[in-house]
Amino acid sequence: MTTATVVVDDAEIEYTDTGAGSPLVFVHGAYVTGAVWDDIIARLSGKHRCVAPTWPFGAQRRPLGPEVDVGVVAAGRRIIGLLERLDLRDVTLVANDSGGGIVLSALGIPGLDWSRVSRLVFTNCDSFEHFPPKAFAPLVKLCRVNNDAAGLALRALATPPGLAFFKRAVTKNGIAKERHSAIFGGFLHSGDVRRDAVRFSAALNPRHTAAAAPAIGKWFKPVLVIWGTEDDLFPTSHARRLADAFPNSTLRLVEGSSTYVMLDRPGETAGAIATFVEGS
Repeated sequence: MTTATVVVDDAEIEYTDTGAGSPLVFVHGAYVTGAVWDDIIARLSGKHRCVAPTWPFGAQRRPLGPEVDVGVVAAGRRIIGLLERLDLRDVTLVANDSGGGIVLSALGIPGLDWSRVSRLVFTNCDSFEHFPPKAFAPLVKLCRVNNDAAGLALRALATPPGLAFFKRAVTKNGIAKERHSAIFGGFLHSGDVRRDAVRFSAALNPRHTAAAAPAIGKWFKPVLVIWGTEDDLFPTSHARRLADAFPNSTLRLVEGSSTYVMLDRPGETAGAIATFVEGS
């Protein structure tokens, strides 16, 4: 595994690069780093090049500064921009949580070049009018209307009781304490990074995912939807609707998992991704 950085649209993005073969590029959600995919990468890097960026979604190592756009459209452009900067082709994008909402939204951005992407994988994530999910809507609203109060709320979420609440919301099996620093990154340690998290959260809006609906219906490349069935944020009805919206999709339900299927059921999730990529 190598760790490097690349600057895309004025944002420095740190990423790990592991293995060789057809590239898999991972997109995590809010307040976590690319390390949330480590268990999947350990299982797939024998046959695939696994690129796991820490996107500027509120847990990056260093703050971006207020002049850097962290909105949904900028985030979508940045994903495609990273593929171009690293000259990656025949890419499988694998997305989770708000990262899935950003990838879906990006499908609707006019003029964005998707030629480097051959396949899409969505695990439990935002879609259509659910961006953010209902349970996190009050926090997102607070981020829009009161930056200081939102900063205090995210600071509370970074405390041990706050992390316990967060982990219960997105996992069935929890996250080991020794992995907290790697997975939650700057969200735990930096008030400035949490201020970036406030700006990122404030930009989440269902108008972006709703506007992408026509583009979803015109995406004929292969799509895999992997969904944990025990998820209060993103129920399986969301998965079925998303899979039905794509013309060429496969739905795989994962029992005993919540939002973070990559942590709750890494073996089953990695196996489904491998079978999909190698079969398509």
